Amino acid sequence: MKFTEVLQRNRLWSAIAGLVVLIAAGVLVAALAGVFDSSSEPDAPAPQASAQMATRTPAPEPAVDIATTKTMPYSPVWNPPDQGENFWQVVDPENGYPEDGGTDFILAHACEDQGCAGDQVRKLQAGDDFTYRGETYRVQEKIEIPKTEIAEQDIWVHEPDRVVIITCILDPATGEYHENDIIVATRTV
Repeated sequence: MKFTEVLQRNRLWSAIAGLVVLIAAGVLVAALAGVFDSSSEPDAPAPQASAQMATRTPAPEPAVDIATTKTMPYSPVWNPPDQGENFWQVVDPENGYPEDGGTDFILAHACEDQGCAGDQVRKLQAGDDFTYRGETYRVQEKIEIPKTEIAEQDIWVHEPDRVVIITCILDPATGEYHENDIIVATRTV
């Protein structure tokens, strides 16, 4: 046999031996991974992996936190008596607005510079959560209406665990407030 034939045969055997080693290594890795496990139920994830996943997806923070409100009486024209720093609850039991025991009607100014309490509320959309006096509420509905139509809205009923927030909408072109945003939310359980 010639030297080149021996060399080719050795290369062939080396290639075959390498292929056998690769296949054996693949089978070993698959066996260690449980590919050949015949049980019908999949393995539960390792506790450490579950804990890591839980820390990666924290619960979303509420978009707005209304910790406190000031109170104001009912008025045919609802105009909070500040420059936009506070949220105001309409409290006037004689006119049907109890402090507790029904829907809380909250007012807040919106401002041109986006620095008023009502500006953060205007960003809320249906499905968003916010906190009000330490409780979490979910926005059920957001309505934009002309101010002249506010009395006609179906929001003037008292339901427990409900908050209605009303704020103005600034027209950036004119600087005037002819519309309101109305946020209707219920307490989450």
